[in-house]
Parts: sequence; structure tokens; C-alpha cells
Amino acid sequence: MNHEAEQVLKHYSFVEPSIEFIRHNENITYKITTKSDNRSYLLRIHSPISDGFSGLQHTRDGLQSEMFFLQEIDRKSILKAQKPIVNQAGELVTAYISDQYGPTYATLLEWIDGSTLTQNEENIASIIFKLGESVASLHEFSQTLTSLKLHRPVYNASRIDEALKELWQGVNDGALNYDDYVVIEHVLSIVKEQIAELDARENAWGYVHADYQLGNIIVSEDTPSLIDFGLFGYGYYLFDLGSASSMLKPELRKTLLEGYASKTSFSFDDIRLIEGQIFMDIFISYVFFIKDPEKNGWIKDHAAQMCSTLCRDFLHGEEVYYSF
Repeated sequence: MNHEAEQVLKHYSFVEPSIEFIRHNENITYKITTKSDNRSYLLRIHSPISDGFSGLQHTRDGLQSEMFFLQEIDRKSILKAQKPIVNQAGELVTAYISDQYGPTYATLLEWIDGSTLTQNEENIASIIFKLGESVASLHEFSQTLTSLKLHRPVYNASRIDEALKELWQGVNDGALNYDDYVVIEHVLSIVKEQIAELDARENAWGYVHADYQLGNIIVSEDTPSLIDFGLFGYGYYLFDLGSASSMLKPELRKTLLEGYASKTSFSFDDIRLIEGQIFMDIFISYVFFIKDPEKNGWIKDHAAQMCSTLCRDFLHGEEVYYSF
């Protein structure tokens, strides 16, 4: 796998750097470390392992928009973020011909030192409160960029409709049970009603990270940093709160919301709206895998469990925020 990185690094000013393969998922990622000053970088080759991961975020325009967003976060010191690095041509997105993948794009970011979030840290409550503050800061910053037309994914009612079409095909392919699809469709119809409510609000919509998971939170000196903006795009701010909440243990979720509320006008009355965004996030994530027979085996069982418990309770009007 290192050959792929070696091809890309010819476009950068490194002298015999060390190359460490990380993973191949939505991108191929490597840790690059220079011998001269021992500085590290994250190299991303934008060739997803499955077609389900492909999207606007992998196009040149999509990547340019992501790099611009990260540059602005760094330039204005909004958050500690991975600063983009230009290649020898002064470009933030490197286009090259891969021996294996053909025409391909790559980007290089500064490495952020620290450990991925485990939720077992000694000062975990403080870390999660700070994470809530960071999410609020990101959303506040995004309001300053709403006039820009960045080329990024959109997480809205239309995205739900697109996901339902893909999930219906999954039913036809045997990857999802029909009865569970009907429940999912019912849940998402309620989420679309909630979205109409959010559309009537001011400052409910903007740029969102959209991919909160433990591996995307780096902790250093009890301070969390967000990494991997690969799925960032347009969405409801509650979508981010839902994504961040669902990755955490239930007992930490209120602390996250308190951190967020300390810097915004967030109301705990919006818990049910967050629940809807969590369902939206989960069912959209099925689409990444549902067309891939080698990777979609878990969906049928997961959906059956969701539909018989959390979806059922949600449809009955019960609170499920702390049950995900």
C-alpha cells in the first residue's frame, strides 16, 4: 500500500519521509513523518473502498471546499484543526495518475498529536463539556460563511428521500427486510416534519462536521480536537449534536449538551428533534454499505433491532435520546 503514498509524495517537498499506512475506508490514509524535523502529516488519497462512500466530497470542487473550510478555521483560530499543506505547485488538492486507481486526488494535512477519545479518560466530563463548546464554536463560525457556495454534501429532506430510494433497492436485493423498511420510512417521515420546523427557525442551518465518532476526536492535555472533515457539508446544527451524542455513553450526553448550551441559545426542549437527526444519520449511514454484498451483512440485523425498539418507542412519542 505504501507505493500509492510514494506516488503522491513526489508532488511534495519531502526527502525520504517515513510512511505508515493507517486504513482504507472512505479514503486511503497514511501518517507521513519527516526525518529532518520529525514533523508528521496526514496523507489522504481520495479513493473510497466502496462505491457507497463516493460522493461530491471526493471531487476536486468538493475537496477544494473542504480545504478552504479548514484553512479558514485555522486562520481565524476557531478550533485546533488540521491545517492543509500545499504541494510543490502551490495547490491544496493534488491530482495524479495512480497505477492502481487511475486519475486520483490527494490532500495533505498537518497531524494533530494526542490520543483518540475513549470515554475512559480521568477528566472525561470536562473533556466532553469542552467538546460541546467546540461544536458550538464550529457552528457559530459556520454562520460567517453562509454566503459562500461551497461544493459539499447536503444533509436535508432531499437526502432522506435519496436514502429511502437506496434502502428500497436494498429490500429488493435482500439486504433489508421489507417490514423494517416500512418502519424506517415512517420514522423518516416524522423527521421530515421536524425538518420543516427547523427550516422555519433562524440560525438552525449551516456547515456541519457530520461525522462524529470516537476516532475523530483527538484528546491532548484534556482538550478535544475535531479531525476528519471528510463528510462535512450543509446540514442542521442539531444533526451534529445528534451525531456527537450517539457516539457517547448515555451518561455523558447531557454534559455534551450543557457544553454546547454554554455558548449558544440551545434549548433542552429540542431533544426530540435531536433524536430525529440521529435516526436520519443512522439510516443515511446504511446507504454507504447497502450496495456492497461484502460489507452490508450487518444492516439487516441492525435495522431489525432498531425498528423493534428505538423506532417503536420514538413513534409512540417516547424519549429515546439516552437509549441509542
